[in-house]
Formats: sequence, structure tokens, C-alpha cells
Amino acid sequence: MAKKVFVSGCYDLLHSGHVEFFQQASRYGDLYVGIGSDATYLEYKHRKPMFPQEERLFMVKNIKAVKDAYINEGSGVIDFLPTLDKVKPDVFVVNAEGGSDEKRRICKERGIEYVELQRTPHAGLKARSSSDLKKALSNVSDNSAQEAGIPTRLDLAGTWIDQPYVSHYYPGWAITISLEPTFEVRDR
Repeated sequence: MAKKVFVSGCYDLLHSGHVEFFQQASRYGDLYVGIGSDATYLEYKHRKPMFPQEERLFMVKNIKAVKDAYINEGSGVIDFLPTLDKVKPDVFVVNAEGGSDEKRRICKERGIEYVELQRTPHAGLKARSSSDLKKALSNVSDNSAQEAGIPTRLDLAGTWIDQPYVSHYYPGWAITISLEPTFEVRDR
């Protein structure tokens, strides 16, 4: 029987770095993932997640390396504790930046092997982090979002007839807002 492996995180703005981490962790056995709830995310990061917990759960559960995933029921940095006790893993994997003496102590008390992995991108891919992606997106002024991995463009068109012209000469992802003039007819 394969060992049970547990990891935990928020996984907002899911990216290739998360998938690589899941693949590396799954080499230790069947991978179970604890996902920070919306309430924990707000408490810990002082802002709402980009994707609600149900959507993050759906995405994580559908990654090939993941056996199953759960929304963590605890709170704070150690919000995963109820999920950890439910899964009863043999191995708890964290990335080196997420390691802590408290996590080591929790694992030692429960007889769980504690493993820290270095953050490494998948071969041939750029290193990614959710924080870096959010920072890059907040500084986007044109199609440079492609560098961040999420291309966007905002087109303000005078009327619906402008859109074919804009799309032809400036192709790419677009959010189009059509501003139609409004006027008032007055009898004099």
C-alpha cells in the first residue's frame, strides 16, 4: 500500500510552480492536499483570494498528481491541522519557504515524516509564484501581461462597429467596453 502524503497551501492563482510541487511531493506516495479556506486566506493575507475556495478545490482535485483535496477547517497558519488529523498521512511535505519548527513539532508528535523541498520549476519552465504573478499583473499597462503569463487588454470602443477594426489591427485577449453616446432631446 502506498504511503499517504500531505501538503497544504492556499493555491490561489494556480500555476506551474504549484503543479511541479504536487508532482515532486507525489513521489513520496499518494498525495492529499489541504487548501486554505476563504476565511483563512482573508485572515492570513488581509485580502480576499482571487478564486473562491470551491474553485481552488476543483482545480487542485483535477491535477493528475493529486489523489484527493480538502478545504482546511482550521484557521491561521496552521489551518491544516484538522485535515492532517483526518488524512493521517505518513509524510508531510512543505516547500523550504513554508517550513517551520511548529510544523516539525506537529509531525514529530504524530509520527509523521517531515520533508522540505526546494522550490524548483519544471524543466524548461520559468519559476513562478502567486505573489510574483499578482505583482506583475498590478503593474501591467499594455500587452506586457504576456510576460506574467496572463495576457489581457482593455479596449474602449466608440461603438460596436469599432471592435472589428481593433481586433484586426491589435489581436489578442481583450475586454471590450462599448461606450455609446447618450443624448437628450429637448423641445424648445
